[in-house]
Amino acid sequence: MNLLDQSPLWLIPYILLILLMVHAMMEFTVSLLAKRPPGKTKPVPAGELRKRLLALNEGQGSYPLTEGRDCDLEIAWETDETSRAGRYAIARSGEASTLRLLLDEVRHEVRMNQVTSSHNVFIGWVGWLPRLELYFGFGAGPPGQFLTAEIDQVVLRSGWSVRPVLWWFQATHRGYRTLEAITPAALRRLPGRIFWGIVYPLSYALSMLYLVLVMGPLDSRQWVLIIAISAAWWGMWGFLVWLLLRFRSGAGRRKRGR
Repeated sequence: MNLLDQSPLWLIPYILLILLMVHAMMEFTVSLLAKRPPGKTKPVPAGELRKRLLALNEGQGSYPLTEGRDCDLEIAWETDETSRAGRYAIARSGEASTLRLLLDEVRHEVRMNQVTSSHNVFIGWVGWLPRLELYFGFGAGPPGQFLTAEIDQVVLRSGWSVRPVLWWFQATHRGYRTLEAITPAALRRLPGRIFWGIVYPLSYALSMLYLVLVMGPLDSRQWVLIIAISAAWWGMWGFLVWLLLRFRSGAGRRKRGR
């Protein structure tokens, strides 16, 4: 009797492997969004880069850069609106966002992460029926290009890289120190794209190998199914990466053409 029939506890390590694979997949995807300056551009000191970024506040931007809390710089904005949705109803909606920038002078890269929370509330009557609607949303991840285009240009011209990060703590001083403390020195020297590009397929292979060991000896049809699923997964993933890199390279050529 194989482990699949003996106990459901086999799911615990399998779920952990799948979570590791999904996390590595997201980290690798975000690493593809990183932008690097031209090879001959000498990086300026962090203090000079900070001055250049704060100088963007002299333009017509709606959201100014300010000194950050547990980060170097941040952009924060908030909206809150209440309106009447008919004679006997009130609707309220709001959104709060924070874009954090962390200047890593060791690697000469600017880490960026945006956290957004939103809510919508409706209280009142619709026809003859009372209605209460509540919605709350939360999101964190790399910021949109429309928000950071000018920041990216200043950073790249200053010889630094732009690195969007997946988790909010990766763009804070406290999170940065913690990650540096628990990461071995050999791994810290590896670029994120290479590190997660290794962990992602390795974790997938380990999860599939563990599943095969749990299921026991497989017949030819089961092997064909596993191979077909793997081929479809990596074929789709490779196509998406190709599209992303092609879009990035096309956008870069258009900017240089201007």
